[in-house]
Amino acid sequence: MLKRNINLFIALYAFFIIGIETYIYWHTQLRPWQPSTPTGRIIFYYSFFTVLSNLMLAFSCLCLTFNPNCNRYSFKVIRLNGLVGVIITAIVYNLILRGIHKPPNTLLQFTNESLHVILPVIGILSWLVWGPFRRIQFNVIVGSFLSMLIYGIYIFIRGYLTNQYPYPFINVVRVGYVKALYAAGSVFILFLGLALLLWVIDCFRRRI
Repeated sequence: MLKRNINLFIALYAFFIIGIETYIYWHTQLRPWQPSTPTGRIIFYYSFFTVLSNLMLAFSCLCLTFNPNCNRYSFKVIRLNGLVGVIITAIVYNLILRGIHKPPNTLLQFTNESLHVILPVIGILSWLVWGPFRRIQFNVIVGSFLSMLIYGIYIFIRGYLTNQYPYPFINVVRVGYVKALYAAGSVFILFLGLALLLWVIDCFRRRI
């Protein structure tokens, strides 16, 4: 029962936080370089790796709330994407972006910390304690990595068409293609390395 309650809490917390930010992005242009239309801002908001990672963590936790034995391939890919994604979110934000990104008000400071610190921590801790394990295999890692590549292609195509990029280190307009692709490649390598690390942990936890 505790495990289900924790998963439900993570899912509802993430949906609540993302819901708040979605509402704000729809009604407010927070930065002059953001899209001027509500629809444009929502598309821009849901292009953030942070948002998508927390959404996938939330969806996987919601699935586990109602079906703790869920073992579908699509679930396993989404679960791995969510877990690895929130780790990358926490690492990149706290090491690189914290000094750059300044939320304009207290509410957005709270949602920002929730997405970049609180949810990653409780999401990973819940997985380390309760799993479920036996959900990470090589084909799952391949599926997760391919979805990451698709996301990267989408970001660069959208950026080419709109001159809008979700993160400064991949902003081609500011840093050029060489530096942007190098930064994106570094994130891809980090994603693959963390996925393999979680696979090792998963294999170890199966035996406990």
